[in-house]
Amino acid sequence: MNRSLSLSSPVRVSRFSVALCLVLILLLLSCARKEQAPQTPAGWVTGLEIEKRILLGEGISFGAAGAYEVLSGTVHYAADPASPLNERVADLALAAGEDGLVRYSADILILKPVEMGRGNGALLYHVVNRGNFDTRLLEAGPWAEVATSPSGSGESLGRLMKQGWTVAFSGWQDDLLSDKRLRLYAPLARRDGKPLSGPVLAEFGGGDGTTVAYLGAGGHRAYPLAPGTEGDAVLRAHQSYADPGTVISRDQWKFASLSSAGAERADSVNVYYPQGFAPGTTYTVSYTTSFSPVMGLAFPAVRELVAFLSSADTLNPLLDQSGASSIRYRLAYGSSQCGRFLRDFIFQGFNLSPAGGKVFDGVFANVPGCRRGFFNYRFAQPSRAGGFYPDFIFPFTDNPQTDPVTGFTGGIQAAVPDSLRPKIFYIHHTGEYWSSGAGLTHATLDGTADAALPENVRIYAFAGTAHGSARLQGGRPEPSARLLLPYNPNQANLLATPLLEALGRWVMFGERPPESSYPRVDAGEMVAAEDYAYPSVPDVEAPVLPVLHPRFDWGENWRDGVMSRALPKLGVLFPVLVPAAGEDGNELGGLRTPHVSVPVASYIGWNYPSSSYDGAATTTIASLSGGWLPFCATRAERRSRGDSRKSLDMLYRSRGDYLDKLRKACDGLVGQGLMFAEDIETVLDEGGSMYDFVAANGAWRPGGEWGMAAE
Repeated sequence: MNRSLSLSSPVRVSRFSVALCLVLILLLLSCARKEQAPQTPAGWVTGLEIEKRILLGEGISFGAAGAYEVLSGTVHYAADPASPLNERVADLALAAGEDGLVRYSADILILKPVEMGRGNGALLYHVVNRGNFDTRLLEAGPWAEVATSPSGSGESLGRLMKQGWTVAFSGWQDDLLSDKRLRLYAPLARRDGKPLSGPVLAEFGGGDGTTVAYLGAGGHRAYPLAPGTEGDAVLRAHQSYADPGTVISRDQWKFASLSSAGAERADSVNVYYPQGFAPGTTYTVSYTTSFSPVMGLAFPAVRELVAFLSSADTLNPLLDQSGASSIRYRLAYGSSQCGRFLRDFIFQGFNLSPAGGKVFDGVFANVPGCRRGFFNYRFAQPSRAGGFYPDFIFPFTDNPQTDPVTGFTGGIQAAVPDSLRPKIFYIHHTGEYWSSGAGLTHATLDGTADAALPENVRIYAFAGTAHGSARLQGGRPEPSARLLLPYNPNQANLLATPLLEALGRWVMFGERPPESSYPRVDAGEMVAAEDYAYPSVPDVEAPVLPVLHPRFDWGENWRDGVMSRALPKLGVLFPVLVPAAGEDGNELGGLRTPHVSVPVASYIGWNYPSSSYDGAATTTIASLSGGWLPFCATRAERRSRGDSRKSLDMLYRSRGDYLDKLRKACDGLVGQGLMFAEDIETVLDEGGSMYDFVAANGAWRPGGEWGMAAE
């Protein structure tokens, strides 16, 4: 096999001719001995093209690790469909070439010490979210300031560099449209020389009088309609994911788009509905495609790359000056979509390296909820989350459970031998409980008891956090017209970045991390959504309709990666378990940031879409959202409004008293290793500005001067 390291696009340094010469010499010296054919690995890196090398900050030193550089280019792979390690990859054998191997490639970006011997021996593989990465890595300039400035939780890369980490990023999605993102380049699965045909589902929301809808996820390639199958397609309108949908008559819509002049034109990746897609409604199109890239190569691509970067292979750019492998520890980080990727990576058995042993020693899965993803399927759409796609699927806990409805038994790590189990941190925000089933990762499936965690797992729930956070603007969350309530400004990275480093110390030094902290059923800190109670707050109704998740059935072989129906049959709903709220509207369980420990508001994990809100009884909450409900400023305002929460002047004697309490909360977290001292002043500045705003404006009122401004 020709394996090569290319230093730039037009120059390729080959090892094949050298290897061939050596073989011929050995044959001449020992012609009586017959050479034995080498064993074929499950998959391997066949070449690496380094197209650009960037020295960061003109060679400035990042502490003891010295100077850093970024390598960018392309990695090439071969995979053997006959290997047991690849048997889970959907349709892999259908993409093999004449030699029986599947060849593919991916974009790659590596952040490394110039002198690998000065690093700490640890590799962090950062799973890129929809191909995105920190674009500063393509510039030399910004890093001089990072190297010379104190780094808090908002500068995780800078902190890792000062500790000597190597960080790798690579493409794992084949459906990205932008060439500015890291992408996987997968071959097509073919039968009798033709791409596979089969059912696919497009899902989208309505609103603003839209009449044309794209069939793919935003910024991603859509599966095109197979020619001649237009008549079999079905458009449906759904009021929730527990609604099988109302079929829209085929004569009311067509596969088409509109030109800039408004002229209708035939189109294989858009649908045109002149009546307009209604706000608050979910639409699906079930249709047939004949385009079939092997999307499941995402998993072996990551497995092979990490194994290669920690090997002594002479193509490996991470070897030290002696030619030895400099990587002794391997961790993975993934957030949201990428946290789901890591849960699925472990569940499907890809943490076994082709060379034996673990691929990852540690895994940091940030805000995945209980979900996995639409990654390793025929006609997969990796960026689709929730909805009618296969990501909210049993099992949810790491230890095995049995679903009493389906009888299926499983666990994320149930089939993973102890020797291959990484140390895992799962991070949950409150929004993940309301929308992504986070409670099911640490409770029994009926929600009546807490589930035991394996010793290699920690779960940390950050109380009062949403999926992302709003920036503060004059002491209040930056306005948004999309949501009814002000968005939650509580920053989760205050706790997440220290915990990432704690995972590294657990893997590298055996330093025991903080114990798991999450809302527990036995302590009354987690309840079924229908039993959720919230303090009396004027103009605010607690949720009645969370995001619902039925047990779906995509056909007989869907667990093997082939779905015979695009729109699944609906089964019994999974329970929705959410953190219970205390008297101040903040959560009772989990880890608390300083702003939740010393609050000026309720920091909540739910909100409502402003465009379709018609009272809690008829409005499903906005998925993966959060809200901010400030307290009344004074006792008098509290009495006049009938707000059951204590007012600001009941909680704190003065602004100084508030800031003193806030600083003590920061000091406590720093002492536990859950916050960086570098972040204290930022927290105090944020807290002071929020205190001033609430003291001057009081509680939130719909339509008020500081309410939801137009975007």
